[in-house]
Amino acid sequence: MKKHLIIAGIICAVTIPPAAAVTKCVKLTSSTTCINPSAELRQSNWSATCGGIEIQGIGLCGSKDGLGTGIQFGSVTTSSTPDDNIYCWCKMVSPAVSSWVFYDADTPASNCASICARHCAYDALRSSVFRTALFSGLSD
Repeated sequence: MKKHLIIAGIICAVTIPPAAAVTKCVKLTSSTTCINPSAELRQSNWSATCGGIEIQGIGLCGSKDGLGTGIQFGSVTTSSTPDDNIYCWCKMVSPAVSSWVFYDADTPASNCASICARHCAYDALRSSVFRTALFSGLSD
């Protein structure tokens, strides 16, 4: 009886894949059509529906100039001087995590903080350059 339980345990261990083997398949490309952009003024969260999939993201104003829409960085630099944080950066956080993608400068800094997330949502709708950057190199 003990031998049968050990064999059954081995069979279960071999046939059940580990959690690392689970793959999330989400096909998002620059040609994916996005609709329903949404972001509230003075909030950092944004969303859009792209290829039938709701994507969610955040917008952040930093002090580093991305030098062009669609430029990607791993992190956003912010300044302790609020007036220096005029560069709008966007990141998708669901269903996958993107790099930070540069939108543009928005001055003064209070404007950037108020409307950056809205820029992110609407650029997902209208800019293939932005979508290419947002949807490339995704991770969980």
